[in-house]
Order: sequence, then C-alpha cells, then structure tokens
Amino acid sequence: MKIGIIGQGAGALFLSLLLKSKNESLDITIIDQNINPFRKLYATGNGRCNLANKVISRNSYNSEPAFKLTREYNYIDMIKFLKSLGIYTRLLDDLVYPYSLSAKAFTDYCVSLLKQYKVKFINKEKVLDYLNKDKSISVNTKGKEYIFDKVIFATGAKSHKVFGSDGSFFDVLKKHNYKIKSLKPGLVPLKVKENVKQVENERLKVGLTLIIDSDVAYKEQGEVLFKKDGLSGICVFNASSIIARDPGFKEATIKLDLFPEIPNETLLKQFTKDNKVSRDNFLNGYFTQNMAEYIRKLSGCKNLKAFDSYDLKRIVKCVKEMSFIYASPYSFDDSQVSVGGIELNSIDDNFMSKKEKNVFFIGEVLNLDGLCGGYNLMLCYAEARKISEYLLTLKD
Repeated sequence: MKIGIIGQGAGALFLSLLLKSKNESLDITIIDQNINPFRKLYATGNGRCNLANKVISRNSYNSEPAFKLTREYNYIDMIKFLKSLGIYTRLLDDLVYPYSLSAKAFTDYCVSLLKQYKVKFINKEKVLDYLNKDKSISVNTKGKEYIFDKVIFATGAKSHKVFGSDGSFFDVLKKHNYKIKSLKPGLVPLKVKENVKQVENERLKVGLTLIIDSDVAYKEQGEVLFKKDGLSGICVFNASSIIARDPGFKEATIKLDLFPEIPNETLLKQFTKDNKVSRDNFLNGYFTQNMAEYIRKLSGCKNLKAFDSYDLKRIVKCVKEMSFIYASPYSFDDSQVSVGGIELNSIDDNFMSKKEKNVFFIGEVLNLDGLCGGYNLMLCYAEARKISEYLLTLKD
C-alpha cells in the first residue's frame, strides 16, 4: 500500500510511526514545504515537548468527539507506544514530557526511526492540488506528480506561519467542496481595551475568570504577563481559545484575582495592618513599584499613601477583581493553534472523508483544538491511532 502524508506536523509523525511499527512493508512518503522534517514540533511545550496531560475534561477540547477520543487513547496508551520505540517519558505534575525534556531531541530521534523504517521525506515542495481517481490519488506539486493509494492531509492551519502553516491549503480544500469553519487564532495573547502600558512585562500569579456575556465561561490559576496593550500567559492563552470558539458573543471580560487563596475579608484585615505599619504605599511590600502604583490608580484611591478605610476596601476589590475588557486576539503569528477548520461532518469515525474515498485528515486542518498542556499533541496521537488501526486492517 502506497501512503502519502501531506504535511509534517505531529499528526504525520505519530501516524507514520504507528503504521511502520506494525507493518514495515508499507510504502510511506511524507511531503512538506518546509526545509526540515517536523520543524514545527521543535517549538512545542516551550521547547520541552509537552506530549500529553493526565487530566482531561470536556473543557479541554472544543468538541465532544475530541474529548471522547483522547479518553479512549489516553496518555497511558501514548506512553506505552513511545516506550515500545525506545522513547521514555517523565511526568511533571500532570504533564507528560519526553525524558530528555527536549522537543528537538524527541523529534530528531523520531525522524531517525522513520528513516530506519525507510519512510521517504520530500521537503521544499508545496502541494498545489490533488486528483482523486478511481483507485488512486494523484498529488501535484510544482512540476511533479505523486501517485498514492491513500492520502492523509496533515497540513496544519494558519498558526506559526514561520513553520509553514500559512492556511493556503484551505483554498485547495474549498475547490474540493469541503466546508471550512472560519479560522481564528487560538492559544494566543489578548489585547484589552484598558491601558496597561505602565505595567508592561510585569508577571503575576493569579486566578483568572473569563466572563462572556455575563456568564462565567472559564476559570484557571496561573501566571499572567502584562504586555504593552494586552495580556499573555498560559491561562490567558486558554481563555483566548474559549473566546474564539464562541462565534456570537457581545462582550468578554477577564477578571484577575491577585490573591486567589485569600478571602476578601482576610485580605482587608491584612492590608489594614500593613497600612498602619508602612508610611508609604504598603502595596510596595507585595508588588513592584510600577504595579503598586498601577493598583493605587486603578482602585481610585483618593490618597497617595496612608490610605483610609474606604481606600483599603477599593484596593481589595481591585486586586481581587482586576477587570479587563477583551478587545481582540493577537495575530496568527502569535498563536499556538488555529480554532476552526474542516467541519467534522465531512469525515467519518476513521477520519476518512465522506466526500472522497481514500482521503483522510488529521491534526489542525480539522475543526478540532485543545487547550494548553499537551492536549493538542495528545489529540494528534489519538487521531493517528484511529487512522492507523483502520489502515492496518486493509490489504496491501
């Protein structure tokens, strides 16, 4: 069986390893416009390659099918498979990483395995179109044609353009009558309407609450980084994907609790004591001078220091519910995933097209996405497992 995989993302990596580890006679070719195989994987997990997560909830993914699939093929299944290839992993809290804690080392080792399996890599070639014939599929690049029995599209979406995911292949898919849900940047910093320039580059551990049209849509504790015109950090990234998945909301608000473990009344008592001790702005004992002054101004204190009881209540309210109105996401170039893609009603349970026989889709090209924390790589693995199990039942 001649299998062509278009795109060299995580889905392509896992699928080719799963297929070849079970049937080395399969003829697999992977085509991509990048110079180096699986280059995009180098950036995953801040360069450490967060492969999976022990904890999965419905909120981890944008759809029920993704949630069910990653429960069926969970992190234990992935760890066992990788171990069978000589790839060992480690757990840091609930997150699964390669033992090396290096995305490059993990990827390079996988590429070396695939080369041992005689997988063919064709790089620096962009697929322009394909033709689904009666019993074969013709894939066309500039001046070249490749013939396969099965083709799996793993072309990615629009995030990380520098790694080749420019979204251009969706134009090809539209010509083949696939319905595409419009793409939006996901796992991305957010611009806010408030002026945060004064506290640019400040980092805080907070409790984040996302409110969409008066309803609490998401909550998480984590680190927030203030940018010149917005907010960043993993919990903000996750909130951005929740916002992107909601097509018709009117307003989104991000509330930050700078003391998530301390109730309001307890914090007010503590601030009252601190205010008596300090002859200056007591907030300097908790935050940098820039952040302390920003909080004083934001809370509307009438005094510059030695705050009265009304000021202290305002400060408590400010640090427990520091609110920012969502303006827009940063660009696709700043995003880790794209929200949107091929509608799921276009594929069957084995990720094969309902429109075209022997055509499959995997990864970010589909309208499936997860939050930060290994969920997207785990989803790619689960999809690859599903496709590989089907293909391995077929006769060569």
